[in-house]
Amino acid sequence: MEFEFRPITLEGLKQIDSWNYEGFVEKVEMAPYFESLNQTGKLQGPGGCEGYAAFREGEVVGLFEYNVNGRIMEIGLALRPDWIGKGIGATYVKQGIAFGFRHYDEEINEIRLEVDERNKAAIRVYEKIGFKRVSQKDRDIEMQMFV
Repeated sequence: MEFEFRPITLEGLKQIDSWNYEGFVEKVEMAPYFESLNQTGKLQGPGGCEGYAAFREGEVVGLFEYNVNGRIMEIGLALRPDWIGKGIGATYVKQGIAFGFRHYDEEINEIRLEVDERNKAAIRVYEKIGFKRVSQKDRDIEMQMFV
């Protein structure tokens, strides 16, 4: 299964903003993109990250966010709710990371992300592909992987 990553557009942003998850995650936080668009005319995510919509067969099925600082790439990601639990999480994360390596012309050697401690399925996926837990503050677990 191959995903195509394209810079987020207003249409993609609206689609992702409409996703509803059951359980502890109510929605993907898209407000920073809308605020950035209103203030600067550009779509920038939390902390100034760059957002990319993940497409499969012409449909937006995921979001991948990147913030590169030197040799560290911080990522944030989401998969459309109806695509969760289908056994594709590891593939999705690996492809998103591979896209980040190709897109950013940096010598990245570390990837970081944060995940809610209650998101057990995501934590299993991240650990399966090589992420390790580094620290925890409240419910947020910081994970990292060296490459």
